[in-house]
Amino acid sequence: MAEKVVIAADLGASGGKMARGSFDGKKLQIGEFFDFENNPVELNGNLYWDLFSLYNSILQGISAYGKEENIDSVSVDTWGATYGLLDDRGRLLEPIYHYRDLRTEHSMERMYETVSREKVFALTGCQPARSYTLPQLYSYVEHKEKILELAQTLLFLPDLITYFLSGEMVAERSISGTSGLLKPDQKGWALELFELLKIPSKMLLPLTNPGTERGLLRKTIADSRNVRPMKVISAVGHDTACAVAGIPDFGVGQVYVSIGTNINMGVEVTGNVTGKKAFLGGYKNASVMDGRNILYRDFAAFWLLNEFRRTAKEEGHTYSYQDMMDLAECAEPKGVFVDVDDTLLNNAGGNTKEKINEYLILSGQKPFSEDADFIRCILESIALKVKYCTEYLEKELHIPLHKISVINGGTRNYVLMQMISDALSRPVYCGLPYATLTGNVLTQFYALGELKSVDEMRQLSGRSFIMKEYSPRENRIEYWNAGMQNMIEKGVCK
Repeated sequence: MAEKVVIAADLGASGGKMARGSFDGKKLQIGEFFDFENNPVELNGNLYWDLFSLYNSILQGISAYGKEENIDSVSVDTWGATYGLLDDRGRLLEPIYHYRDLRTEHSMERMYETVSREKVFALTGCQPARSYTLPQLYSYVEHKEKILELAQTLLFLPDLITYFLSGEMVAERSISGTSGLLKPDQKGWALELFELLKIPSKMLLPLTNPGTERGLLRKTIADSRNVRPMKVISAVGHDTACAVAGIPDFGVGQVYVSIGTNINMGVEVTGNVTGKKAFLGGYKNASVMDGRNILYRDFAAFWLLNEFRRTAKEEGHTYSYQDMMDLAECAEPKGVFVDVDDTLLNNAGGNTKEKINEYLILSGQKPFSEDADFIRCILESIALKVKYCTEYLEKELHIPLHKISVINGGTRNYVLMQMISDALSRPVYCGLPYATLTGNVLTQFYALGELKSVDEMRQLSGRSFIMKEYSPRENRIEYWNAGMQNMIEKGVCK
């Protein structure tokens, strides 16, 4: 077959990446990476995403890759929950709020005074964090803002950029599922919840499946960038779900752990899981594609490491990621942990070391003074949370697991990968640092008719990429078991 070539754009909370993907009928090739920053903007006390800078970066990438004659399509995936509100002429009504903007700091508590946490879970199969779309929309209601009355269309970020590129408005199912606004089975909007919270539903579009063509690149863009009018495709819009779609030989009975700024980890399930144990464990339901759903948890990961790095730089110490791995590897394990998802540690700004020590003191643990100890504590705390969530799936939700696949950029941190294997006392398979881009590319080939199913996508990924195995080291499991028991008692693992 003639080689097929596509362009994939993946926007993460810390930065964006684009790549050229090709398929010759046998193997997938991904390369020629183009990186760009994602720097939020603080304005008048609010925090926003710099949407137009991101969009312009994508156009630059299209210009660079699109000089090839045989580019077939382009697609965009992004982090979840971020949205734009448009008026009746398709114009943005306001800048795009950052999901850590403080306007939602107390929205969750007030929302649950109207509709209980248990009721929200029953209606959506989701337990929203403050960063999710649901509390963001509710903040308009509680502050009696008029913007929801003006809004005619809500578009999640990848759908918004797809609209900019093609002129077509869609609500792709996987990115919509990150909002906390869908029914548990992910087949429709949770309209009862909209009614209870007095959030208008007129701005919602019908849900569409990933891996669908959305027309051609606008002629004005193609002409100005001197590229052919390639197809615009809705990939699996949510970056984690996109990555899951492309994990080599992935399926039922396997845990995925996607590590970047945040961790999203879970299992593929049939239907949805909304029992009491799933609720108490903090699990949520979302969709991938081909009618497949995932049961997952998400929590902060390298967000805290990046914040530590920022604090250290402000104090005059510039650490590379290799420097931090070296320091963590040499530091003595002290059995001291934090909840990486605690609110105290997840507001932007401030001195991260002071925040960690405050948390340690409040939880009855000894504070640190050395940078190496802070770094090791962060990495061990991430590994401990992965251990807790994995064991909860097995012991509380009775889901048998036979394989652990760790994917995305965090797999480059070999210290953390070894910690996770030690903590779980089982092999873990790590790799696919560009898992999201891989899933994006594979979904485009699915939409173009070159692949027929998710299974074919994953088989092709397995033929094309090698995962590295980390085996647990001897005599480490007692340390991790003791640590987890201690942290459960302190309320750190939850």
